[in-house]
Amino acid sequence: MAQDKLYPIGFISRAHGLRGELIFVPDANLQSDPAGEIFLRPRAGGESRPFRVLACRRREGRALLSLEGISDRNAAQALCAHTVLKPAGDFAGGESLPLAALPGFRVFVPDAFGAEQELGLIREAQCPAGQTIWTIIDAEGREILFPAVSAFILSLDPEKGEARISPPPGLLDIYQQP
Repeated sequence: MAQDKLYPIGFISRAHGLRGELIFVPDANLQSDPAGEIFLRPRAGGESRPFRVLACRRREGRALLSLEGISDRNAAQALCAHTVLKPAGDFAGGESLPLAALPGFRVFVPDAFGAEQELGLIREAQCPAGQTIWTIIDAEGREILFPAVSAFILSLDPEKGEARISPPPGLLDIYQQP
């Protein structure tokens, strides 16, 4: 089976305790704790290695991960500053899709007759001050800043690389006036 594309969901900041637990710092838009299989890659680059999450618990607002094969502090310290990645297939339905996965998605909006039309492509997704913003480039090359909140996102399809949105009234008019 070919390995899915991997997307970053956060990083390991440091070891915690003597039993090999790791402090996980999630990306701003991650809505759930890591579970199942994750991959760790050194921030300086290199090969990603698979690990199975045995447990994830919260303590003082931090996510503490226990990974299979990491049972002492020395093994945990060796993984500090590693990027945590998940396979694209783990994000079916668009729930908690990492920001790094969104550039290149085609964006569709409903037209006045209920059909849909392609608005453009997501060039960038950011989360300044806790609010996710997509930068969409339309067919004319204009930049549209879209507030990516659940009320305006109809669906995300990671397999097709498509997003369907229902922007608030007047938002597109601001950007698409000559």
